[in-house]
Amino acid sequence: MNLPVEISEGFAERPADANKYSVGTVAVVGGSGHYLHAPVIAGLGARAAGAGLVQLVVPDASRIAAGALVPEATFTKLVATCVPPKADVTVIGMGLGVSVSTEVIVSRLLSGSRGRFVLDADALAILASWYGRTDGYDPAKGQELVLTPHEGEAAKLLGWKRGRVCEDRLATAREIVDRYGATVVLKGRETLVVSADGSRVYKNCTGNPFMALGGMGDLLAGVIGARWAYLKGDPFVAAAASVWLHGAASDEIVAEAGDPSVVRTAERISSLRVRLDSARQPR
Repeated sequence: MNLPVEISEGFAERPADANKYSVGTVAVVGGSGHYLHAPVIAGLGARAAGAGLVQLVVPDASRIAAGALVPEATFTKLVATCVPPKADVTVIGMGLGVSVSTEVIVSRLLSGSRGRFVLDADALAILASWYGRTDGYDPAKGQELVLTPHEGEAAKLLGWKRGRVCEDRLATAREIVDRYGATVVLKGRETLVVSADGSRVYKNCTGNPFMALGGMGDLLAGVIGARWAYLKGDPFVAAAASVWLHGAASDEIVAEAGDPSVVRTAERISSLRVRLDSARQPR
């Protein structure tokens, strides 16, 4: 599978002296009584995409799935007053729910905070409830954001009707960039990635209809967190590389008429990432 030249930097070789901290740490904040395992799936994506350490901030009831799928992850109980562990990237929102307590969690994480944050799912819904019909969100100095909406979430972020989003997806993504000062991943067929300054656009050509499956977005959020944590720098390249990797892994499974489940896709993401990393090692 051919890797587009413009995102090849997203698979830089690992140094010989790599350790779990140098290759990137990811904290995943999410989960609720209705969606216990969404953040665990994100953790699975982060592990598959090469995170050196995955730190789950999830409800107690998520421990069983976490132990089965991401046994090496650390655990912090998700409560309104919890302090997520320090990480290179913090991924927020999968299955979090929208309530007073979860709004407190998101507010505490973002208010004036430096660092790198991937906002997905319910974190986007919370952000939209605060800024969706205003001029948007102004990230704090030293704060970098990647937002990962599907078309419905994009409409909420802008206070638009969904039909307007579908009419011009690129214009929608650019508008979210302008209002929120973030790198935007507008998911869907030919997912679009637009840089935070609006100067770069990547249209993804991997992926297939079998990815219309619960948990695929959670998995992608974790992959983005891991690639960004590893690269430490450009969120646009990290996000674009992650979107390509996520879709390419599923394409390989479908080509083999294999199981398109989230767990199987994560396994293939890991395998494909290792092959790409190995191909870029010096001879």
